[in-house]
Amino acid sequence: MASYEVGKIWMPSGAPELRDEILRDIENQAKDLGIATPPTQPGTDWHILATALANVGIVQFTNIRIAERQSDVLTATGDKLDQIREAEGLPVVEASPSSGKIYVGVTGGSATTLVDGTQFLLPNGKRGKVAGTHSVVVNGSAVNVITIDTGADTELDAGEIVKFTNPPLNVQVEAEVSVESPLRGGRDAETDERKRARILNRRRNVPQGGNAGHLIELALNALASAQYAFVYPALGGPSSVKVVVIRDIDPDRNSFTRALPTAALAIVRGAIHDAMPDGNEVVVGTCVDVSVDCSLEVTIPDAASQGGNGTGWVDATPWPPLDGGDTKVTVTALGATYDIKVDAATTTSPIAGQTHVSWWSPTERRFYTRLVTGVGGGTGVWELTLDAPFVDGQNVAVAIGDYISPAAVNIDAYGETWRTQMRSLGPGENTSDANRLPRALRHPFIADEWPSDLSITQLLNMKLAHPEITDIDWSYRSSTAPAVPGTVDLDPRILMPRHFGIYVK
Repeated sequence: MASYEVGKIWMPSGAPELRDEILRDIENQAKDLGIATPPTQPGTDWHILATALANVGIVQFTNIRIAERQSDVLTATGDKLDQIREAEGLPVVEASPSSGKIYVGVTGGSATTLVDGTQFLLPNGKRGKVAGTHSVVVNGSAVNVITIDTGADTELDAGEIVKFTNPPLNVQVEAEVSVESPLRGGRDAETDERKRARILNRRRNVPQGGNAGHLIELALNALASAQYAFVYPALGGPSSVKVVVIRDIDPDRNSFTRALPTAALAIVRGAIHDAMPDGNEVVVGTCVDVSVDCSLEVTIPDAASQGGNGTGWVDATPWPPLDGGDTKVTVTALGATYDIKVDAATTTSPIAGQTHVSWWSPTERRFYTRLVTGVGGGTGVWELTLDAPFVDGQNVAVAIGDYISPAAVNIDAYGETWRTQMRSLGPGENTSDANRLPRALRHPFIADEWPSDLSITQLLNMKLAHPEITDIDWSYRSSTAPAVPGTVDLDPRILMPRHFGIYVK
């Protein structure tokens, strides 16, 4: 029986439901005319007609559903979302450049100077330049750079080579992209998610007159690679404000920092300062990454070999369990006669040729699973030989302190969801000074949007994303919230994922 609600479009689940509604109306009308048993069963003329009408009608209902979704800012995509953006008066955000650092080669023993704007070429022929004048450059110095051209193809990984077009005296033509800050942030176009964030900011915060919503809007309009901006009013006293801009993670580029590079931040700073009146102190900065280690306990179905539905654990006896007070299981040694040694306190031994274990790569923030082919040691010092080494896609091998988990069918998806939860965190507060609070609290408020701490929110979202998880809890958190800086001159901190594990609850 269909459920109708005043003011809401009824949407049938499919053509059969629509057909049954038509037949029900026919039966009711026929009975009103005195026909006790109208012929509406399969094969009758009425059933054939209702089926035909339903098949045509469901197409229109589907189109209505699509139109309804595309008129809602929360679900609209593509051109429809652009129409909403235009109606709100928000500009197009152009493609963005990449920024980061390069290592400069200098010959001779004395330092040299690299002036702002010194140009270089990327391997694909696109252009970049030094950002800001660097007056004391020695061999191996890392200097800030930004690309002149824009787009995703301006991003470069650590170790790639760029060439100065007209290097100063003693500066080598070739320079190497930094390991700590490779060139990131190049975007061909603004994503739908980011357009939606700008529209929602306009609607929720009513940007005007230099308020928090206005400063957020200026930051997001200035640079496509800025994920969001956070405002700390009166942090330095009256007529002052601090704007903290963060960037998104990029798993495809193995980039997980949320801090915006210096050259990219300068673009946002310039846009905000140009729009703000003189006499106000507007500090524009970014966040400080703080690594956090976490483990979860979950209840998921048994292995298929134990009667499970194929969405739970891989092995009949998932290993390692959290016994003896364990809150996670870590690698304690790497050996020559075994691959890894782990500190699992359990007395239950893994079974060679049957037990699978998963390793969370803290470099790529994803799981890798291997079969245990040999077992040695015992409680607290289990020695495992694996069918293949634990090495991630960046050719980084497992290390002491990394987490080892039981293998689950959907463990790759759990890792992806965990990354999503962590990229949804915002920075914490910038002061605990009671004389500045509550005026200097972060906007948007931590309790409303962009939480900064690890709480039940992440657990609920993990559970919602994976229906096979029927129970979930924290097992370990190295930190539940970022520490507040000791002085407002420092930037606020944001939690960034490092070690992670999933265990049997």
